[in-house]
Amino acid sequence: MIKTSLSRGGHFAIEYLRHTTLNCRAIAYFLGGVISIKLAVLFLVGPVIWPDTEAYISFADAILAHGQVFDRVGFGGGPAAPILVFRLAGYPLVLAAAKLISPQYYGQVTTLFQILLNIIAIVIMVRVLARLSFTTAQIVFAIGLYAFSDSLLFDNSLLSDSIYSSLFNIVVFALLGHLVAGSRLTFVGASALGLLWGFSTWTRDSGIYLTYLPIGLLIAIALRAPTGNLRRFGHLFTFMIVIFAMTGAYSGFNKYRTGEFFFSITSVENWLHPVFDMAQYGYADPFNDDDLVSQTVRDGMPNYEYPAQVAFVEKLHQRCGCTPRQLQSLVFRKYLTTVTHYPIGYIRVVWRNFHFFGLVGLLADPIATINQFFEFATSLPHKFAPGLSIRNLLDLQRQFSAVTLLLMLLNALSTAAATVLFSLFLFGIPFMMVCASRGREPIPLSLAIVGFLWFAFVSVSIAFSLVHYEARHALPVFPAGCIGIVYAAFETSRLLSRPAARSPPS
Repeated sequence: MIKTSLSRGGHFAIEYLRHTTLNCRAIAYFLGGVISIKLAVLFLVGPVIWPDTEAYISFADAILAHGQVFDRVGFGGGPAAPILVFRLAGYPLVLAAAKLISPQYYGQVTTLFQILLNIIAIVIMVRVLARLSFTTAQIVFAIGLYAFSDSLLFDNSLLSDSIYSSLFNIVVFALLGHLVAGSRLTFVGASALGLLWGFSTWTRDSGIYLTYLPIGLLIAIALRAPTGNLRRFGHLFTFMIVIFAMTGAYSGFNKYRTGEFFFSITSVENWLHPVFDMAQYGYADPFNDDDLVSQTVRDGMPNYEYPAQVAFVEKLHQRCGCTPRQLQSLVFRKYLTTVTHYPIGYIRVVWRNFHFFGLVGLLADPIATINQFFEFATSLPHKFAPGLSIRNLLDLQRQFSAVTLLLMLLNALSTAAATVLFSLFLFGIPFMMVCASRGREPIPLSLAIVGFLWFAFVSVSIAFSLVHYEARHALPVFPAGCIGIVYAAFETSRLLSRPAARSPPS
C-alpha cells in the first residue's frame, strides 16, 4: 500500500509538471531524489523522538481507548496543563490512525504520511515557480534548499510541526497558484482549503494567528476577479466560515469536557517566556512587584531555564487556586504589564529572539543543517563539523586532526556564504520592490510574489519573536525564505553582470 501511494505521488508530480516549460524530466528526477533521501533517512534513523512526543502518543492512546478523550476533564484541583487539553487533538488523531494501520510500526506510518504531505506541498511550489518563469536550476536550488533544510529532520520526527507546515504551504501555494495563473477559484476549492487550514490549527494553535496570510491572498484573488463584489469575495467568506466552524467545533469539544468554551490553553506555558528572558539576560527586573507571579518567583525559582519555567507554572497554579483558563489570563496580564513597564528590555528580548544568525543557519547554511540533524537524530556526541572558534582551535591544538581543521574551515566558509545570501534576501527583496515601484512599469509578477513570501517570512518570524521563537516554529515559512534567497541571489548576479541596469527585471 505504501509503495502504491508513493507511485501515485510520483505520477501526480509528473502530470502536474507536464504542461509547463520546465525540463520536466530533470524535475521528476530531482523529486525522485528528494523522496529517496527522505525514505533512506527514515530507514536508517527511524522516527525521531522528542520530549513532546510522549504527550502526543498518550493523547492518541486516549482516542483509541474507547473514547477516553471524551471523558470530562476536571479543571479544579488538577494540573495546570492537563495533557488531553493542553495538547491539541489534530496530531494525536494522525497517530491514532497510524496505530490502527500498524500498532507496531505506527511511527514509520506516521512519518511516511508526513513525507507524502511534504512532497505534495513541494510539487505545488514547483508549479507556482514554473508559472513565475523560474528556470529549472532556480527551482532545483530553491526547493533543494528547503527539502534538505531542517525540514528533513522534522519530516522524520514524531511532532506536529511537519504536518502543520505542509498543510500551511499547501494552502498558501495553492492560493498563489490561483493568483499567478489568474484561474477561477471555486467554492468547493475554497472550502477544501479552509478544511486543510482549519485542521492545521488543530495541530498547532498558532495557525489561527497566521490566518492573515491566506486571507490576504484571497483578497488579492477577489480583487483580480472580473465578477461582482459579492461573488468575488464569496470565496473569502467560504474559507473563513469553514475555519470558524472548525475552531468553534473544537472549542465546543473543550466546553463539553471542561465546562469552559475555549480553543487552546498552550499559551499558559508561553506568555511568561519573554518575561523570564528579560530577567535572565538582565534587561530588566520584571519580578520586583507585588503581583502573585512576582511573589512566586521570589519565593524560590532556581533558574529561568525551560524545565524550571514549567515547574513554576505548576507552582503558580497551586498558589492561585484557579482553573487553567484563569491561570492563562493571569500570566497574560503579567506579560502585558511587563511589556508596558519595560518596553526597552522587551524590545531587546524580541531582537534576541529574532536571532539573525540563527535564521542564517536555518535557511542557507547546509553545514549548520547537517550539525543539527546529527545532534537530534543520531547518537553522535558532538557536531559533525565544529565551528571555527577560539575554544575549538585550542582543543584542536591539544589534539590535532587535519580532518577536523578542514571541517572547521568548511563550516566557516558555509556560514559566511549563508550570511551573504540571507542578507541579500532580507534586505535585497524590499530594495528591489522599492526600485521597481519607482519605475513607470508595474512591479513584475515574480517580484511581487517573492515580495509576499518575504513578508510572510519576516512577519511570521517577528510574530513568534514577540513571545518565543524556535527553529521548528519557522518550518512553515522555510519555503518562503529559501525561494526568496534563490531569487535574490540570481537577480543580484544578473544585475552585477549588467552594470547599466537600474531596476530589477521581471
